Amino acid sequence: MARIGIVSLRFNPAFVQHQIAFIKLIKEMGHEPVCILDGSYEKFPEIRELSSVINPRCDLGSLNLTHAIFLNASPVNRKAASAMKENGAKIFYVLHEPRQPVLKFLWAEGPRVGVKGLLAHCTSVPLIKLADVVLLASHFAISAYDGSDRKHNENRAYFPLIFDDESQPDITSLLPAKRYLGFIGGLCRAHGFDRFFQFMREELQKGSDLKFLIASRHPLPAEIRNDDIVRNNKNKLSLRCGRPLSNSEMNRAYAECFCIWNVYRRSTQSGVLPKAFMFGTPVLASTVGSFPEFVEDGSNGRFVKGQGHQGIAEALREMRTNLGRYATSCRKTFREQFFYQSSLKRFEDLL
Repeated sequence: MARIGIVSLRFNPAFVQHQIAFIKLIKEMGHEPVCILDGSYEKFPEIRELSSVINPRCDLGSLNLTHAIFLNASPVNRKAASAMKENGAKIFYVLHEPRQPVLKFLWAEGPRVGVKGLLAHCTSVPLIKLADVVLLASHFAISAYDGSDRKHNENRAYFPLIFDDESQPDITSLLPAKRYLGFIGGLCRAHGFDRFFQFMREELQKGSDLKFLIASRHPLPAEIRNDDIVRNNKNKLSLRCGRPLSNSEMNRAYAECFCIWNVYRRSTQSGVLPKAFMFGTPVLASTVGSFPEFVEDGSNGRFVKGQGHQGIAEALREMRTNLGRYATSCRKTFREQFFYQSSLKRFEDLL
């Protein structure tokens, strides 16, 4: 029996779902999961209910791990991974953002965030070098990795983002509650939040029947909160911003949307995409990055290929009209691509 560490030394509430999926996957294979997590995760009891949780300040080399899965970047990764590796553990590193061409990255993120992201990638390089295998969540990410980071470590493998299935088996029971166009996640340029807000504002201004949901741990910018059109249409808005939402709160947000905004400027793999599909919610997506791998236009979502406001509005109307068919297709994609049980054989091969 393997003793497998699940390591997340930098807090991000979105990673709770991946931790739960890895715990369940490891247990289902007959192995023992051990979570080594930043203390901020203690507010999520669902992790402790499934696995023992170790304070990362302990002697990490004494945990007798056979393997360790590092789920995200952190400056302390190198020290932790070195201690584990010296004691015989194999290191898997889930790399979410391989380095991409600088100018393209800066355009997608904006200058300030872009420079910060490029510097943050430097914290990933030591762990890339230490890893026995680098795990990448899309074939687009593998291509980006091969063009930039493979010089640090040639051992890389495709392993999709995995989730437990937290939705209803009968997705039709959720359809009556799906009333919002939703934006979930970071309120940033890379995720196209500026374009989402522009579309939302124009729809509200002309009296559209569309309703909008925004869920993010980031606070809503003051210029949006104080916008006259936003303030005069609060009955059409559900704003859940400014704090980390619990897993159940996030699930409710996905369940209440008839479509999720994925019109990103950059993405090697959107974590929002699988969660939307889990709850039978189609996406409105751009054709950048990994979206063409997982989104089938007219089946589980629609692509925005340079259309203006009217093209987006028409795509949304079509998805609302045929929501039952879209929801069924979304659930099928989730179960086949992102549900942790679909990756049991892939993970067994990695071990």
